[in-house]
Amino acid sequence: MKIFHSDSFYRAFSDLLQLQRTIDAIYQKKGGKEKLSPAEANSARLIIVGVLGEFERADLNRVLERAERLKHFGELRLDRNLLEDIRRELKELEMAAYADLSKRTFSYLEDTAEPYYEKSELFGPAVANRFPKAAYDIKEAGSCYSTGRHTACVFHLMRALEHALRDLARRLKVPFPSKFELKTWDTLIKDMEDEIGKIILKPRTRQRAKDLEFYNSIALQFRYFKDGWRNHVMHTRASYDEHQAKRILVHVEEFMHDLATH
Repeated sequence: MKIFHSDSFYRAFSDLLQLQRTIDAIYQKKGGKEKLSPAEANSARLIIVGVLGEFERADLNRVLERAERLKHFGELRLDRNLLEDIRRELKELEMAAYADLSKRTFSYLEDTAEPYYEKSELFGPAVANRFPKAAYDIKEAGSCYSTGRHTACVFHLMRALEHALRDLARRLKVPFPSKFELKTWDTLIKDMEDEIGKIILKPRTRQRAKDLEFYNSIALQFRYFKDGWRNHVMHTRASYDEHQAKRILVHVEEFMHDLATH
């Protein structure tokens, strides 16, 4: 996927068309066998360089082929070339751009989607610092949401939550005879509940009460995520629309932020 900004592209194309009009006016005044003055040539060169750079970012193949042909213009020393040749090359460059554009399908981000696209700290710095391994899936969840891939958004959110689940299991000192990755959500949650049960056996203190409140609520939330969404999206049992994905996105963000700051 190529990413470029429409305003820059529009300005570049407008500059190309304006340059054509300028060259046409000079052509009508001087004739095709004349040349540009050094000042006119330098101004035209700067415009063409900017235009070609923007077209390259858009990956317009036919335009890039024309750009190769422009090399015979003496590295764009346009004061050395006849006006009729410059005029023809600019016209063919325009036609190449139109031909390329006709083969492309463009989309754009709505204003409401922009804040979610390609954001490395979508859930804020606290979550990014506490769960660095979840960064990829959090970023992808935001990008999928902003581009209308709502089921994929939920999929990545559940993957991000898995890093939080493993982190919580480590906090509770859940025994792992094998790698974390080999334990299912259900097994991890059951093991965590066993460890929470051990906290109940401790002497009654204010800290014990706080720990029980926190860990019990978190374990309950993980079951909610597992049964409500995770199992369904991972096993292709459900698809999600924009409103559902947004609700889950907000819920996961708040949950991971609570975990990160506790």
